[in-house]
Amino acid sequence: MDTKQNTGRQGFKTSLTKAAEIPEKHLSSLREKQLASFRSIMLVIVLANLLNAAVILLSFRESMIGNLLPMWGGCLVLFSLFALGQDLFEKQFGWRKSRDAEQELQSLTRGATLNGFLWAIAPLVVMSSVDTQGQMVMGIVMAGMMFAGAFLLSHIPDAALSFTIPVGVGLILSMQFQQDTAYQFISVLLIVYMALLVFAVRWSTNQFVEQHLGEAAVSEQSELIGLLLRDFEESTSDWLWQTGADGKLEDIPLVIDTSSDSAGFMTKGASLVGLFAADESRKVLETAMKREQGFRDVVLHVRDQNGEECWVSLTGKPIFDGHQFRGFRGVAADITQSKQIEDRMAHMAHYDGLTGLPNRITLQEHLEKIVRKPPAPHTVRALLWMDLDNFKWVNDTLGHPAGDELLRQVAGRINEMVETTDMVARLGGDEFALIVERPAGGALEDFFHRLTDHMRTPYNIWGSTAHCSASFGVRIFDAYTTDTRQILKHADLALYDAKRTGKAQWCMFTPQLEAHAQARMQTETELEHAIDKDELRVYFQPQVDARTHKMIGAETLLRWQHPTRGLVFPDQFIELAEDNGLITRMGEWVIRTALAEAARLPEHVKVAVNLSPLQIHSATLISTIVNALAANNIAPNRFELEITESVLMTDTEFTLKRLHQIRDLGVRIALDDFGTGYSSLSYLRSFPFDKIKIDKSFVKDIETRQDSRAIAVATLNLAKSLGMRCTAEGVETLYQADFLRDHGCDELQGFLISRAQPLDSLSHIVDIRPKTDQRSATIETLGTDAEANVLAFDEGKRSLSAS
Repeated sequence: MDTKQNTGRQGFKTSLTKAAEIPEKHLSSLREKQLASFRSIMLVIVLANLLNAAVILLSFRESMIGNLLPMWGGCLVLFSLFALGQDLFEKQFGWRKSRDAEQELQSLTRGATLNGFLWAIAPLVVMSSVDTQGQMVMGIVMAGMMFAGAFLLSHIPDAALSFTIPVGVGLILSMQFQQDTAYQFISVLLIVYMALLVFAVRWSTNQFVEQHLGEAAVSEQSELIGLLLRDFEESTSDWLWQTGADGKLEDIPLVIDTSSDSAGFMTKGASLVGLFAADESRKVLETAMKREQGFRDVVLHVRDQNGEECWVSLTGKPIFDGHQFRGFRGVAADITQSKQIEDRMAHMAHYDGLTGLPNRITLQEHLEKIVRKPPAPHTVRALLWMDLDNFKWVNDTLGHPAGDELLRQVAGRINEMVETTDMVARLGGDEFALIVERPAGGALEDFFHRLTDHMRTPYNIWGSTAHCSASFGVRIFDAYTTDTRQILKHADLALYDAKRTGKAQWCMFTPQLEAHAQARMQTETELEHAIDKDELRVYFQPQVDARTHKMIGAETLLRWQHPTRGLVFPDQFIELAEDNGLITRMGEWVIRTALAEAARLPEHVKVAVNLSPLQIHSATLISTIVNALAANNIAPNRFELEITESVLMTDTEFTLKRLHQIRDLGVRIALDDFGTGYSSLSYLRSFPFDKIKIDKSFVKDIETRQDSRAIAVATLNLAKSLGMRCTAEGVETLYQADFLRDHGCDELQGFLISRAQPLDSLSHIVDIRPKTDQRSATIETLGTDAEANVLAFDEGKRSLSAS
């Protein structure tokens, strides 16, 4: 057997015949059929073998052959009995089931070959030792064996030819050994007969294959037709019906699928219209029947005889005998399943699958209706936009399944607090909306307070306690606002204000909130173009040695030189930049600009830049620092990054790893606003900062409050014990400066020394070089050694960037 890849068919080959191709999927069944054909005549073949052997042995027992013929006969008998015994043994113990059909055919062919060679020996032994009459008998027996073998084994061409050819060759050779020329002609005739036998075997095999393929095709078509019929019978639930002129069913419905009992609710004599529930569809049916008009696919609701609800699609047309109306005839179909699916899909489109509450689409539809319907007299109607305060913590800590359970419990709590006339919807994520109506005079505000307090109660999530309060934005409905999008926007603005001012509370929308939002949007738009328009400025506030009062550093502070508003301070735009992600781009600009300005300062003066929580996660932060240091020929230890605890509180493990990467460059790290957070001491243990900065909120009250002095002294002692320098911010008086210096403070920063100013305005404090290409000037001045150092620094920068 060989596979023909271009046709997807297998060649059924014999050694001397042309391949008969059949599909590969039918090979197995063909082989089984070949084996079945052989097994059915196995006994006949064995008996014929033994009978012919007996004829030869009896016919030539008196010849001068000697012991050769009995030995030949014994071998043939043993072979025949062995083949018959093996067949009976396999039938008895069922070994054929475990044997491969192809292997069994090969074994059968080998047996036929051995049998053929045994019979080929017979004429070679007998023909030279017997008279003409004996030779005639031998020729007849051998010719019979050839033709019988070819005929009986024609369905297995390899076996047929493996038997026939050796027998024919043996007979031809035996005749060639004879002296009579007649035998020579007969041997040639035998060759022709053998060729005819080969052709006959090939023809018979092809007929057998074609017959098998035809039967297989018929079987496949029958199976396909059966499947289609079975699918139709299983899927159809249609039945016929007919009524009289009075609208009553006349004939028992004829069900197309006799296994269906969907027509069971239709009984002879019942009114067709009366079978269905009273609704709009039934009115359509009733009207059409009264007018004697046809109708099509009218969907009707009915209860069957078992009391179960089902839906039926009804189609009918009037019957007329001449001009005489005789009734209606039509077809009905059970569409219960499709109707249920349709209803389920409609429910999924309008309701939240997790909580079962109406979704955003349904809320929008309800809002469209309610804004056109005034509230009842002496009542107030409001939209509440609710957002959970710590939902992300629950998802991150307890897992998303716990978050889903929390949302279900939140929906349950809200439903406990509202009235039946209120609407509660889940908008997605952890956002919910309520439309409530309460009597005027404070009932609405009281409901808001009770709901807010109720949502503060901790949740029990599968044994774990989750604190997840909620914030609310409230928009009161009024008579002149009918734009639902605007109402939703106002509620969202109120929610944002509630979140911004402390969470776990409700906030009412006011026009000021909208004005603030518009101003914020305008500022955001202008801020996006501030860098491109070169409107940002860097100011520097000096840091001096607490004992010598010489400038040793400067903190970089950002200003926005607005074209119409003038100089804008960071507290008016930094929060906005952090919200929209622009802070990363601005922060990198500050680093590059600050280091460019630092090149104008003396070598002993450091420059500090504040780092935001978003900026620490920037993928380009390290490369920005390295490039800026290299471009301006600044030693890394002259550059300092100031971070607050808010930086450390976002993904602490990653943040600490990033800070170590920065520290490995030689850049210094300072902890800003120390003491104003929650876990300053734990952060000091996690990361070895170079400097601690005492927050100005403690410095300003040193003169008046003992606790501020105690905190300042404790911070100074802590920094000294940890080997860190300490800078005090917000120093405004000599008393503050002296107190801090006397207790070990290293550096002072504040209005006492100087306000933040452009670098050129600090020339009275420190020497400032004019603006030039510092990198080129330095290389030109210092020569090739400096150039080599700068190039080496560039190479180190590239290595760090790659790592």
